[in-house]
Amino acid sequence: MNQKIFHYCNTSEISTLATNLLIAFSKGDWSADMALSSILANLGTENVIFTKSIRFSKSGTQPKILHEKDEIADQLFICTKQFIWANTYAPEKDIAEKAQRIWSIFDSNNLNLHRQSYESQMALTKSLIENINHPDVRPSLEMLAGVPRRFDAFTAASEDFRSTFVEFQQSVADLEKVTPASTQKNVIRKIINDQLTAYLDSVAVALPEKYAAINGVIAQHIESINTKARARKTRNTAEEPELNITE
Repeated sequence: MNQKIFHYCNTSEISTLATNLLIAFSKGDWSADMALSSILANLGTENVIFTKSIRFSKSGTQPKILHEKDEIADQLFICTKQFIWANTYAPEKDIAEKAQRIWSIFDSNNLNLHRQSYESQMALTKSLIENINHPDVRPSLEMLAGVPRRFDAFTAASEDFRSTFVEFQQSVADLEKVTPASTQKNVIRKIINDQLTAYLDSVAVALPEKYAAINGVIAQHIESINTKARARKTRNTAEEPELNITE
């Protein structure tokens, strides 16, 4: 008789198990068994949802990436500002005047745009880049020492940040439509415990020549993840500090 999946098996273990069981069954032809085929189809459908749930549950790493890319764009913005300001003190009057013109455009688009909210920062940055790259303005920027390549680097970093922000917003919108992995894990566990193994145990007794082998394979896969989960639970329990009631 197949043992049941332990309730403390984690998401990764149950995801691996479900995939391995479906692979095991795919090596045979079970189409004549309508009951088993129905169970496997249901498991397959729910496992696709489970895989998507796990993938989207990892989107929590996105805010960190977003913050890092924002920091890069901010530093390049500050650096570009400093170089423009330095050029306003150039001994060449023409250079100083061009630098002052570029500085005024930066000023009109908010010299502290890097301190704004993400949405405001992106809007202000878009306006700034469009203004600076205007055919009547860009030539003045090109005359300033050290400014063009830093401004272009800021532009590239800002676009990288913007695309990451859009991707994150989309993932959040998609996540709202996805079943949480912790919930879907229990759906998969219930299908395997209450339907698949229960059915295999009964038919393996009635038709051992047809079902005994696959039943044994399924039992091995379940035992494998249960063993890992049991070991982890035992290890975690052993590592818990003893309570001292006198403290």
